[in-house]
Amino acid sequence: MSNKAKEILIPNEQGVFRVCFLYVGQGDATLLSIPTDSGYQFMLIDANKDKSAGGIDLSALLQDLTDGTLHYFVNTHPHKDHLDGLKEIVEKINIEEVWHSGHIPAGDHCEYYEHFKEIIDGLEADKVKELQGTREEQTVGKVRYNVLSPAEYVKEEISGEDADTRNRRIHEHCAVIRFLYGEEEKQILITGDADLVAWRDHITNYHKDRLQSTVLSAVHHGSRTFFKNDKDDEPYLDHIKAINASYLVVSAPKQEESKHDHPHDDAMELYREYFDEEAIFHLGENRECVIVDIYENGDILVRTDQELVETYGYKDNEDDGEKKSESSLFGGVYVHTKLDTKPMGGC
Repeated sequence: MSNKAKEILIPNEQGVFRVCFLYVGQGDATLLSIPTDSGYQFMLIDANKDKSAGGIDLSALLQDLTDGTLHYFVNTHPHKDHLDGLKEIVEKINIEEVWHSGHIPAGDHCEYYEHFKEIIDGLEADKVKELQGTREEQTVGKVRYNVLSPAEYVKEEISGEDADTRNRRIHEHCAVIRFLYGEEEKQILITGDADLVAWRDHITNYHKDRLQSTVLSAVHHGSRTFFKNDKDDEPYLDHIKAINASYLVVSAPKQEESKHDHPHDDAMELYREYFDEEAIFHLGENRECVIVDIYENGDILVRTDQELVETYGYKDNEDDGEKKSESSLFGGVYVHTKLDTKPMGGC
């Protein structure tokens, strides 16, 4: 019987760093196949379960992909759309190591955070990494990476705030990680929901020499919060100029399926000033994933895939009372080579 997860997510040759931006509806999930001396390790960055928009069932995918163990789970920040579905994953898959931002949310996100905290508490201390921005380059397998956010002083300041303020500043406290690979180095920048304040006040100037990236994951599902606070504000652009990426990946459903109207039209207009149209990949547009391969020599291949969604995506009869998703999917593969939360006490 065909195993689509292994077939698509594990490279056929050793030494390829494969990153798959998974379509999970209104949320984020990125699967890294990390080359090591003995094969591949898997890292999942964020998780979401969105049945209403036909997103991928991550627990089913990971069951097929792994032999029962996910080597790393990374959470950029503890919002529902970056943690939902994790409970189902750990019921079937063992997580060896967790990286996280250290943020403690409040209100509606507590349910998801509490379960995440149980996972953290069940691990040995050396298997839990609280991420902190640093100028030092680190390694996982054969891949190098920089943690650009959150800054230590931001973590300390926000941790001492009341629940309402912590909720408001959670995107300022979001992890941002840049992965680097290849002799002629290519970079992939994972941004979570890091907002304008994080980029303008804490990241861009301090990490200007570490921002250059080949592939950029659009911040906050294509939200304008990357560029400005309000729709009519003048946009901040220093960060996107310093990133200077060639490809953009937007993890969001179709705009009409998003309760936040993601991706925002004004944000996408700004992105189009810096990216060619064919280099912008909006996962929800055709309900597809984007796969990036970086080879040892630094060659890069970017392509779309719809088989993962066809195989593991939630179907209409699995909506659990949520609004039904569209059932049509587009076939084929395109290859391009070039809180709302109520302030309550802490969780």
